[in-house]
Formats: sequence, structure tokens, C-alpha cells
Amino acid sequence: MRIERRAVRNTLIVCALVGGLVAGGCTWFGGLEAVIVVDVVQGVVPLTVSLDGSGSTPADDLIRYRWDPGTGAPSILGAQASYTYERAGTYELALTVETDNGRQASAHVSIEVQPAVWVTDTSLNQILKLDLDGNVVATLPSPRSEPTGVTFAEVGGHDWLFVACQGEGNQRIYRLDPGNGAVMDEVRAPANSPLYLTYGEVEPKRVWHVDGLSRKIYALNRTSLQPFASFGTNYFQLGELPFLWDPQGLDWTDVPNAAGVLWYVEGQTQMLYEITIIPRADILAGLQVTLIEEGTALNAGLFPIAGIDWFDGKLWVVRHDYHEIVEVDPETGEPTGNRITGFPGSDVSGLEFQD
Repeated sequence: MRIERRAVRNTLIVCALVGGLVAGGCTWFGGLEAVIVVDVVQGVVPLTVSLDGSGSTPADDLIRYRWDPGTGAPSILGAQASYTYERAGTYELALTVETDNGRQASAHVSIEVQPAVWVTDTSLNQILKLDLDGNVVATLPSPRSEPTGVTFAEVGGHDWLFVACQGEGNQRIYRLDPGNGAVMDEVRAPANSPLYLTYGEVEPKRVWHVDGLSRKIYALNRTSLQPFASFGTNYFQLGELPFLWDPQGLDWTDVPNAAGVLWYVEGQTQMLYEITIIPRADILAGLQVTLIEEGTALNAGLFPIAGIDWFDGKLWVVRHDYHEIVEVDPETGEPTGNRITGFPGSDVSGLEFQD
């Protein structure tokens, strides 16, 4: 597919005038025109766009091609280039061309980068990358059977895909290259029924993980994936109220004056709970969390749930038995009517919006 955008600078004619008459010939400066040709203007993150400004004219007079991707990144020089958009959003891509005498012309085109939706499916033993309509953008093989949870986390300046697998008794957590599924690291899961994963993007920057058998939430070192701390039923002290009995979702979000909040779905009570992560007072202090006991009741028709994630101010849940991803109003616990359907498989688990 070829998409082209043009911007033309008015043609300029310069003549020498003597006594109001044209003396001699006129010099013709052809139209200075910036031409953008890109292969795509819309796609799912990360989106690589091929840039071609070689159709700009007059080619023989152009000495500089400068591309502004619209992200705040440094300009790219050259008639032909490429740029990868790493975050979802709408960007104004601009090309400015310049002649040897300093004249310039520019052209613009809008690039729409949509979020990707990642899930795992045990029936397929695959990791699926979807768009917001449920179309499959990419499929990765699960490194071990029974994948159950998925998240993205930053390690060494790169965003990696993390996947939990029950593996028919060989429980593992993997760090994968999201582009090709290559295994970059693997560790044994901290307990015997690994479920959901999420990543805390502010200090102390942990990968958070919930296990169904040990009934604990684990804070994992994002580099080594070794447990840094764990929090079980006794830690939260809810008495007879079921908590961590039937984990059905875990997600992290950023909030002011804290190291983030964990959102946890308890299947036994069909409640969404908020768990505040307390910033450490000093480097020697242990990690602490506090449960806000007044949870939100979720619509019973959503259950069983098999993963959650926050996106665009709303909670999204995997409605397992209906094989769909449903948007939920976090204030009321009711579905909004927005949903993602039509993707393959029959045993979906885990959810991550990559934006």
C-alpha cells in the first residue's frame, strides 16, 4: 500500500525590470514540493513506518530532508528512512525539505497507533496479540503448556513480554521477545499454580504475580524474577471473608503518593479489591501493602473472570466462558457494552493492553 501526501510552495518567477519593461529573460523557479510516501498510516503498537520523501521536487536542488515523527524524538535526516512508534496515540508526521538557497517546504500526515491486546490461550498453547476489534495481529507459541498470565515489563531499557505457564507440573515464568517469541529468560514459578502477572512501573518496579494454590501475591524482581516479598491470606487479615481463595485477576495502576495500586478480583465473593503499595521509607525498609476492604461488587454475569487490565480509565475483564473481553465501569461494576470478540481459542487467560 502506498500513501502519499504533498505540499507545494507557490511557484516563483523572478524577472529583471528596466523602466517598467521586461529586459531579457525570466528565471523560473519550479514549484518547491515536499512529498511524503508512507507504507501505513494506521496500525497496532509497535508500528514501524517506512518513510520516503524522494518524490519531493525539485530533486536536484534539495540538500536536506528532515523528518519529525511527532513524538518529541530527534529529527531524522535523509530522503528515505523508517521510524517505529512505541506508544499508542495519534501523531503528526512531518517532512521538511530545503534547497541549497534556503527555501523550505513541508508536508504532514497523521499516523494512528492503536494499542495491542495480549492474551494467552491454554487450548491453543499460544500467546495472541490482538487489535481492538479482536483481529489477530500476531501469534506466538507458548514456551510451555498451559499459559495463564501475561504482562509487559521494562528490563534493561527494553519492553519484554512476561508469561506464566503451569506447564503440567513444570511451572515457569518466562521473559520473551514480543517480536518473535524468543525466550530471553525463564525461572521456576514461586508456587505450584501460577496465574496472573502485572508490572509496577514506578519504584520499586516489581513484577507482581498471584498463585492460586499458595493463595499469595508475590512481588518479583523484574530482572531475576526471584520473589522479593509475598503476601498471603493471613497478611491481609480479613477474618472469615474469602480473600485469595479464588484469584481471577490482578493488575497494577499508578496513583499519587504511593508506589501504585494492585487491583485484585476474588472469585468467591465476585469483588474487585484495591491494594495500595506503600513507598519504602528507606532502602532497608521492607515492602508493604494495605488492602482497602471496601471492594466493588462486579456484575455476577461477568464470572468466571480469567484476567483483568485497566485501559483508558476503564477496567477490562476476560469473561472466560463467553470467550470475550469486556469493558466494565469500575464505579458500578457493570459492563459498559464495549467488548472484544472473535479471536481464536476456547480457554483464554490473562490480559494486557500494550499502549
